[in-house]
Amino acid sequence: MKSVNALLPANGQLPVMPAQTTAPIRAVDLPPEVKRQTEQLINRMFEEMRTIFTAWKQAWPTQALYLVAKATWTQTMLEEGITDWAQVERALRAWRAEGVEFVPSPGKFFARCWPTPEELGAPGTEAAYWEAQRNSHPSMAGHERWSHRAVFHAANACSRHSLLTLPADVSRLKFEKAYQAVIQRIARGEDLPEPAPLLPADVKRKGDPGKAREALAALRAAVSGVAV
Repeated sequence: MKSVNALLPANGQLPVMPAQTTAPIRAVDLPPEVKRQTEQLINRMFEEMRTIFTAWKQAWPTQALYLVAKATWTQTMLEEGITDWAQVERALRAWRAEGVEFVPSPGKFFARCWPTPEELGAPGTEAAYWEAQRNSHPSMAGHERWSHRAVFHAANACSRHSLLTLPADVSRLKFEKAYQAVIQRIARGEDLPEPAPLLPADVKRKGDPGKAREALAALRAAVSGVAV
């Protein structure tokens, strides 16, 4: 049997399809050559998965369900933007090391195709969540300190207000999804801007004491009805 890399073009990637503006790419609409290469990759991936997930027959007990699953996984792979076999190998290694017997959902499987936050120099999801919570508090306005731009952009994506007002389990899930999406954008090479720098700690804006006293006297006079 040919190796996985032998099924791929020389650069190890499937041909990149043009960006779609109306609907995601459907597997049935792929050009013939791309469709053939994609099917080869999926077939090889399923062979590897059957050696990793030993209880795979519980997920695909019949040949008909097995073929339906392949179609579903193919479509999910396209929607997740997985085009490099190295990404699939990353997921296979991760699941093999975890020792899971049962087949995960396509979404969970392909999530392992991407680098972890730590591999990109960002904090783990749990630490990032609490950092976003802390920096979203009104008392931190103008004093936020972000360990990585990914945390900043994920917090903004799910809104600072929702981080503070939603139930903890809901806000955590919302942040995790936003954080994963930002990490994937960085992994694709997208250049996300850094948070705006804070003002130096010694910058203070002093008012004129004399003008402040005059304004206070005018306010008191207005309240008491006395002209000044």
